[in-house]
Amino acid sequence: MRKTGKEMANEMTDFVNTFSSEPKEEFIKAMANEHRTLQQSFTRLCLQWIEHCASQDYRTDGRNESTHQVCKAMVQAYKEKQDNQLPLSSYLPFI
Repeated sequence: MRKTGKEMANEMTDFVNTFSSEPKEEFIKAMANEHRTLQQSFTRLCLQWIEHCASQDYRTDGRNESTHQVCKAMVQAYKEKQDNQLPLSSYLPFI
């Protein structure tokens, strides 16, 4: 049975909640061995998350304020690298 986005989010939060870096390193190695198209799709998802965290829709408090600031800086740096020719999100379909 296919999992919903909510179910996958719950699994991911369980996964990142571990104190050990070993499972995370194992995940990265496993993802690097996946089909290249799947790697592209995963990268697109990560970039969409970064874009969301950079937006005004991302609710912050003291626990995640640095996430918001870092993501805003990443998105801004990308836009500057593109000479501000691309509106936010236009790059995602090409990744």
